[in-house]
Amino acid sequence: MSCAPKRRRQAIPIEVIQAFDRALIAQLDSEDAAALDRKIETARRLFADRRAWLKPHQRIEILRKLAVLMESKREHLGRQIAREGGKPLSDALVETDRAIDGVRNGAEELRVMAGREIPMGLTPASIDRRAFTIWEPIGVVAAISAFNHPLNLIVHQVVPAVATGCPVIVKPANPTPLSCLDLVSLLHEAGLPPGWCQVFLAETNELAEALATDPRIAFLSFIGSARVGWHLRPSCRRGRAVLWSTAVLRP
Repeated sequence: MSCAPKRRRQAIPIEVIQAFDRALIAQLDSEDAAALDRKIETARRLFADRRAWLKPHQRIEILRKLAVLMESKREHLGRQIAREGGKPLSDALVETDRAIDGVRNGAEELRVMAGREIPMGLTPASIDRRAFTIWEPIGVVAAISAFNHPLNLIVHQVVPAVATGCPVIVKPANPTPLSCLDLVSLLHEAGLPPGWCQVFLAETNELAEALATDPRIAFLSFIGSARVGWHLRPSCRRGRAVLWSTAVLRP
């Protein structure tokens, strides 16, 4: 009987191809079901420990630092979009500027986001009562994104989660993951603890669906085809999902 250790299964590579001349830009290791489970469980445990929640002033500071870091790397981010996504550089830089503005908006929104007082004393039973609402983070967010705006779409999905205090796991489109990886790296550099924003490079489409439908996921942000979005929505926890379709509408 052989006592040789089992060979680990080699990860299927994700090849990132330059849109202009089809040259190889990067080769990344994809992630399997075990990696997905670890990331979801990391996010779940973080959220379950209220002592680990980031305070609003901490989230504001992180997002402001992120915007500054993105500005300092504007040219790099624009060229990254152009290389992996195929946009003209001028359009890619416009996307970068929009993404930076989106980060600033996230920080500014935290200064005005609040609950409301509910009118009381309108019936005898509510005399001398006070009622109000407060906002609290919903839980772990899954963000599945598309290829056509590889930076700005990720910002639209990740920054609201960070701003509201939700751990987020983001799955970029496999053809254009580099802009997402850059953004998340800058987010960590800005001070966000790594477990609060994780990237999942799915080995298969089935694993992307597993991320979206896992019962530990409290909210799904999906950008992609209408067909896939409506397929995923019924499986989401209590139907909590935002679906952004990139499909072309026909009359």
